Amino acid sequence: MNNNSKKRSTKIRNIRLFSIGIVIIIGLIIYSNSFKCSFHFDDYDHIVNNPKIHDLNDFESWWNYSTNRPVSIFTFVVNYHYHELNVFYYHLVNLLIHLINAILVWWFTLLLFSTPIIKKNLLYEHKRLIALIVSLLFVSHPLATQSVTYIIQRQSSLAALFYFLSLALYLQARISDKSVKFKVVLFLGAFFSAVLAFYSKENAYTLPFTIILLELFCLNTKSISFNFKNYRLIVFVVAFISIVGIILFKFSFDIFNPIDPSRSVGTTIIITPLNYLMTQFSVILKYIQLLFFPVGQNLDYDFPITQNFFSLSTIFSFLILTSIFVLAIYYYKKNRIISFGIFWFFLCLSIESSFIPIDDVIFEHRTYLPSYGFFLVFVISVFSILKLKNKNIAISIFVIIVLINSILTYQRNKVWLDDITLWTDVINKSPNKARPYGNRGIAYDNLGNWELALQDYNKAIEINPDYAIAYSNRGLIFGKLGDYDNAISDFSEALRVNPNYVLARWNRGVTYSILQKWEEAIEDYNVVIEIDTSFVDAYYNMGVAYSNLGEWEMALNNFNSTIQLNPEYPNAFLNRGVSFDNLGVLEKALSDYSIAIQKDPNNAVVYFYRAVVYDSLKQYEQSISDYSKAIELNPNLSEAYLNRENVLRKLK
Repeated sequence: MNNNSKKRSTKIRNIRLFSIGIVIIIGLIIYSNSFKCSFHFDDYDHIVNNPKIHDLNDFESWWNYSTNRPVSIFTFVVNYHYHELNVFYYHLVNLLIHLINAILVWWFTLLLFSTPIIKKNLLYEHKRLIALIVSLLFVSHPLATQSVTYIIQRQSSLAALFYFLSLALYLQARISDKSVKFKVVLFLGAFFSAVLAFYSKENAYTLPFTIILLELFCLNTKSISFNFKNYRLIVFVVAFISIVGIILFKFSFDIFNPIDPSRSVGTTIIITPLNYLMTQFSVILKYIQLLFFPVGQNLDYDFPITQNFFSLSTIFSFLILTSIFVLAIYYYKKNRIISFGIFWFFLCLSIESSFIPIDDVIFEHRTYLPSYGFFLVFVISVFSILKLKNKNIAISIFVIIVLINSILTYQRNKVWLDDITLWTDVINKSPNKARPYGNRGIAYDNLGNWELALQDYNKAIEINPDYAIAYSNRGLIFGKLGDYDNAISDFSEALRVNPNYVLARWNRGVTYSILQKWEEAIEDYNVVIEIDTSFVDAYYNMGVAYSNLGEWEMALNNFNSTIQLNPEYPNAFLNRGVSFDNLGVLEKALSDYSIAIQKDPNNAVVYFYRAVVYDSLKQYEQSISDYSKAIELNPNLSEAYLNRENVLRKLK
């Protein structure tokens, strides 16, 4: 290698290091205020209050928790295993994924410009600059905050990571002039990355179609033909058909079923495949607007469901999107990379913005992967319009845009600080939507501010009289305030909306138990168990209810079920012992009391009950010993003194 080659190689290496370094530094700065942001919204159901992901060794539980996304779930399992609920480390992982994605975007863009078709573009000589700008836009854009700062949406960014990696490895293999073995390794890496993407989030299933885009737009220099003597074509077709087959096998046609409002708090209208698709015309246009002008961002948009295709907004959105699609076809020959970027954007949105109904019609994190196509088209268009002679003007424009994006992202992260700041922001932007009030009510409830929580629940129910969760949560507050009649009324309203709402049914049963309305409580507990046979608390509480009714056989059956489901359940052995005791099965009662003492050696009541059984079995020394232990643990247990005196009298 001569001196000129060495200098050029060193220069390229330095440019690469600079590009990667500046992307990482900007990403770290703008997300530096995200590490203290709390868990939010779905984080509670899927992470905080989800015991199925709290044991790294319980492979079956966490793998089956979300069979479509076990790779994403695994990252949360590892987070919890090492740091439990310390949000800093969850945010650290999310940010690392985002930074890796930005670097992959940079690499993938460089590879695009190295393909046979795209390298003919007039901007080829500036590919490193273009790759850097696209990467900076990707890392800094505030629309990405929902995929980075909202912890559970790591699923979107993680799927994107494996998506970009798979495509980059595939492109590298296709354009590489190295050995066949090296290419095979790259193709295998691309395949395994694709599998990891598929098991991170469902939108990754567009990847095979994106590979087709790469072949058509970037790699195929000849006219399209199907020569089955070409081994590459055969391998590609087999792989493609296999992946499509797996997708069809994995998902049933149930995914197209309409969504009833009782199953969702995101809408009060039945969502069908047709009205969901029509709504997406306006949603996609909203995404494009947010990518151009990221103002008014909102976690929970109050977006109307389109019921009529011929409404003005729907027709307008459809025509705009159709025009963009036609533009992509037009640019296929004139500027292939612009055409590729547009097709990328629509393809990567296709699963979440098409015929498959989803509870919420719009969420910002759905733009994370598609946004790459937008940034690519935007950067190429600006350079093409300003021409190469105005390159410095273009660079200045992008510097300003990245700076503005960085400030907006930093400010947006402040909104995610806690549930009060987040849901207050949503309420300000969606004042006529019930769910934000309901979720802020939960936040106030968790802080013990029941008055403000009640106000928010009341407002949520005023907006949506069929908001089952708000009724149930308001009922819980009434219960804490001792207003049991209103609590039962609210739980009943929640069940009117959704008869299978397990928590509302359970809480009403608990309230009936507090009021000692045992028959009503048992009826609710039975329904809970019919819906969820593993609801261990329902078995235990029903056992307690039957005990209070003196129906010891039924109580015994329920305590048996409790112990079978959870051998470590608090007081289950104690209460089963009481059941055996009242049924006259003293030896079994004695055994259960002994087990209860092993599990909780500081419970005075268990020693007292066991002492009574020892007395009945005329084992007086053991009885005195247990009464003495009960008195030691609870000197105010007057009945223990009296019973011990009686046993001492028996021993004279």
